[in-house]
Amino acid sequence: MPQPLVPGRPAMAMKAVTVELGVKRVLSAVDLPVLAGEVLALVGPNGAGKSTLLAALAGDTPLTSGRIELAGRALAGWGPDQLALRRAVLLQQQSLSFPFSVLEVVRMGRAPWANTAAAANDDELVATAMTDTEVGMFALRKFSALSGGEKARVALARVLAQDTGVLMLDEPTAALDLRHQELVLQVARRRAQAGKAVVVVLHDLNLATGYADKVAVLDQGKLAALGTPSEVLGTELLSRVYNYDIDVMEHPVTGRSIILPRR
Repeated sequence: MPQPLVPGRPAMAMKAVTVELGVKRVLSAVDLPVLAGEVLALVGPNGAGKSTLLAALAGDTPLTSGRIELAGRALAGWGPDQLALRRAVLLQQQSLSFPFSVLEVVRMGRAPWANTAAAANDDELVATAMTDTEVGMFALRKFSALSGGEKARVALARVLAQDTGVLMLDEPTAALDLRHQELVLQVARRRAQAGKAVVVVLHDLNLATGYADKVAVLDQGKLAALGTPSEVLGTELLSRVYNYDIDVMEHPVTGRSIILPRR
């Protein structure tokens, strides 16, 4: 069984990671700690390497060079079954070939824990995940009949039900309305506060400022900046990375940064 994570300590770490896909270098010498108890947001323009970085962390993309560690051990040293007990991954695209119900899809998240003592918590974890994502009201509907946003929330519920120490989310808010975008990041925030490590790819910089403990800014496969939102999400850096004039200002009530393209 996986050992509990220690908040503030690395759950995972990338060390000088380079990834080449064909002749293209997608990631270049990236060093990135993933700390337990924190939400780490990966931001940057299209093609910056965010999804590739997440796939490398998940163990789904081979490295050209460098090393990724999970629980202090090389990621490549963990078998698929062992990885499934330690990290859960939400991909951008969700597709199922068979007419499973929403409840059945969410329960799939518990499959890695079959025949372990943790299986005793299956019903509770599935129910909590469905409540957190507000999908319980259509538990018996077929997954294939759902809207894009509903499918995205069900897919998130499946990943949450897996209940691993590391949670990886690739653009989890892309298909969602404003309220459910906030809900998803609130769920991520609560999971981090419970001691888990959460890595989330985001395009909305304001969601990153509102919910992330740390932000990694990627630019053409390189790590351009890493730190708290207030440390790294500044006008100069963002305007350069996104190649567009961007203004960063303070919200008059909350004091948080508001990030807007200049129009």
